[in-house]
Amino acid sequence: MKQRIIVDHWTWKSDTADTLVEASVPGDNITALFEAGRIPDPFYGQNETQLQWIGEKPWSLEGSFQLEQALLDASQLFLDIERIDTFARVLVNEVEVGCCDNMFKRYRFDLSAAACEGKNRITFLFDAPIKRAAEAAEKLPYPVPHMIYPVQAMGRNLIRKAQCHAGWDWGPCLMVSGIYAPVTVKASTFERIETVHTNMLRKKEAWELEVVTELYAPSEGTVALDISCAGASLREKLLVQRGSSTVKRTIRVKNPELWWPAGYGKQARYSLKVTTDNDEVEKFIGFRSVEVITDPDERGIPMRFRVNGVDIFCKGASWIPVDSLPGRYDNERTAELLDSAAAANMNMIRVWGGGEYESDYFYQLCDQKGIMVWQDFMFACALYPSQPEFLENVRSEVEYQIKRLKDHPSLVLWCGNNEDVGALTWFDVSKANRDRYIIDYDRLNEGVIGKAVKRIDPQRTWWPSSPSAGEGDYSDCWHDDSKGDMHYWSVWHEGKPFEAYREVVPRFCSEFGFQSFPSLSLIESFCDSDQLNLTSPVLEHRQRNDRGNSIIISTIARYFRFPEGFERIVYLSQVQQVMAISSAVEYWRGMRPICMGALYWQLNDTWPAISWSSIEYGGRWKPLHYAAKRFFAPTALISYREEDGKITIKGINDTEQALSGSLEISFVDFAGNLIETIRVESCIEARSATTLEAMVRNHEQWIKGESFLKARFQTYRETEANKGDPLETILLPLAPKRCALKKPNIEVRLEEENGENQSIILSSDLPAFYVVLELPGWKGRFSDNCFHLMKGEEKRIILSKERLPKDFSLCDLRITTLGDDYGGR
Repeated sequence: MKQRIIVDHWTWKSDTADTLVEASVPGDNITALFEAGRIPDPFYGQNETQLQWIGEKPWSLEGSFQLEQALLDASQLFLDIERIDTFARVLVNEVEVGCCDNMFKRYRFDLSAAACEGKNRITFLFDAPIKRAAEAAEKLPYPVPHMIYPVQAMGRNLIRKAQCHAGWDWGPCLMVSGIYAPVTVKASTFERIETVHTNMLRKKEAWELEVVTELYAPSEGTVALDISCAGASLREKLLVQRGSSTVKRTIRVKNPELWWPAGYGKQARYSLKVTTDNDEVEKFIGFRSVEVITDPDERGIPMRFRVNGVDIFCKGASWIPVDSLPGRYDNERTAELLDSAAAANMNMIRVWGGGEYESDYFYQLCDQKGIMVWQDFMFACALYPSQPEFLENVRSEVEYQIKRLKDHPSLVLWCGNNEDVGALTWFDVSKANRDRYIIDYDRLNEGVIGKAVKRIDPQRTWWPSSPSAGEGDYSDCWHDDSKGDMHYWSVWHEGKPFEAYREVVPRFCSEFGFQSFPSLSLIESFCDSDQLNLTSPVLEHRQRNDRGNSIIISTIARYFRFPEGFERIVYLSQVQQVMAISSAVEYWRGMRPICMGALYWQLNDTWPAISWSSIEYGGRWKPLHYAAKRFFAPTALISYREEDGKITIKGINDTEQALSGSLEISFVDFAGNLIETIRVESCIEARSATTLEAMVRNHEQWIKGESFLKARFQTYRETEANKGDPLETILLPLAPKRCALKKPNIEVRLEEENGENQSIILSSDLPAFYVVLELPGWKGRFSDNCFHLMKGEEKRIILSKERLPKDFSLCDLRITTLGDDYGGR
């Protein structure tokens, strides 16, 4: 492309003059209004309810750009819009050059009849998304329902906009409009490249790389095409027709390094350059094979990801948009979240279908970090229409997104939607006329989305829905753990105990979760002190699951002695979230290879919320994320009690090296006195879950909850995965409220760490469980948190000096333990 001009000097306005405000692109109208002081903070208190009018009004966004005559003389002059939300007419110098109606498509509009030399004015006339959804609903021949949440914009499933903008059970209803990538004016003397995407096939020591180049030319002519990648290249002259042309050429790449998921090898990538006379595209690709194994076995239908011939246990979480206000997105926040995922030993992220296809930067980081991407298409928790115009809109959306994303080695699966198969049974109208809605579902999901995947990206697995047992299966994968991927919500939604996670062995659990409050510091940032109560108006408003707070409280009563004060409720909500998700992941990892994946709901939040996330809004890790770092570790030791009272201890090993060592099992009372020790020589097999011990203990202290188990596995040889550190597990005999815990006294001192960091050294006079540290207002990361601290041991916690508060003092540190509700010593 010979020229590229970025449009700037933006302003927003509505149909009233007093809403004229300066704007930024990328950005959205709600963020602009707040930054201009025209509306209150959308995330404070219950302000969200006062701002629903914004999504009901039309808005205009106006900018400008300068053009020289030489650009006007180019054979192509066009506007490039990559991410626009959602309905807009586009005018240049009052001449309409195009219309937009889908947040997930790229638009390129010809400017030859509208642009002029000098200053040009560009205007985007945004129609109200709520109004357009209502208009679409009126045209339906029969109802097409969606899930309804506490604050909801209706008809969200009828428009191609991020579904969660209309409200969800963890997020606000803020129907923004805006543009989320720079708007550019481009000029070319002849051809332009529309897309480049590839297909690859391994042939022994070499790979055949088919490069598909889609061109647009204003007339018939000759174009020079150059392709180069990893030392292989091709150059030739092409005769292209007027309009669109697709050119497929194959080059042979010899012995490239392979791309591997994190923990299994390097993330090797190679530059692919496609150049023509007037345009160039460069992208980075990785050579690897991915299979999703679903061949029936004796238990049903597995779901197992095999990369470069190696079966991978997938560990991770679901990803929702970074923020409810897209104007607040930036690369730094995306990188921080993915850094946190990688730091917690995650190797897979599920991009959930109620949000949006993420930015190129997101997928590039996943490529670099070895984080595999399970990619949903953007449909969730609803039925969808099957009118031709809707299907055609979706077809162009998914074709664009498949071509945009398919060359990322991290992307390992295309999934049609989130829970739309289940939605067929959620509504009275679909239950009464199931055949009609199944036909609609198939027209969209298989007839449009599935066909596009199979045609454009046949080398990746098409998975029709999550949860699902595969194509043509409409059965209940929420409660059937024998096939495909499972969403297991019986513990949260049905109120089953944490032990119920051991009643199922999913082949792949792609969604399960348990809520907690965020940190007290974050809660204090969005509500006044008089609202720091579980049933206050603000905290009930902030809880979007209709039974959420009652589930949190009833679970506290099930497992813990009831706390005094709101701060203790916050703490125990976080501890029980750790207990829930840890018990599920550890047990399912221990059932490898029957189960080969656990992705909990959810990684992040879009606003300050009471939710299922392990990272609260703003980036601070909840205790769950620290626990995830341990329960997703490449090597781990786990323990649990069977229904018959048997104690099972297993070693988990994702690496290719067996671990030989000594297992030490100790029973200790809650004063820290050793009761019994057992030592056995053991081996944890490579890429497996190995049962190291299964025992029954009937001594009185264990049965009465007066002692606990501590097991430690010390390897004989240091490996890259464990660095020689012992693997440890702690097991309480009963629910914590029934155990004879005591209130510990924890001493703390501060030490310098190599002049760059500081360390907090903790010790305790008694066994201390679920020790949680917090620095109010600090968004940094401790080297560890939510840990157990044994009597006579020291725990060193490293803090980065760069991220510490300037006047940091140990007096600022809050330390909370499970024993704080126990008075006896």
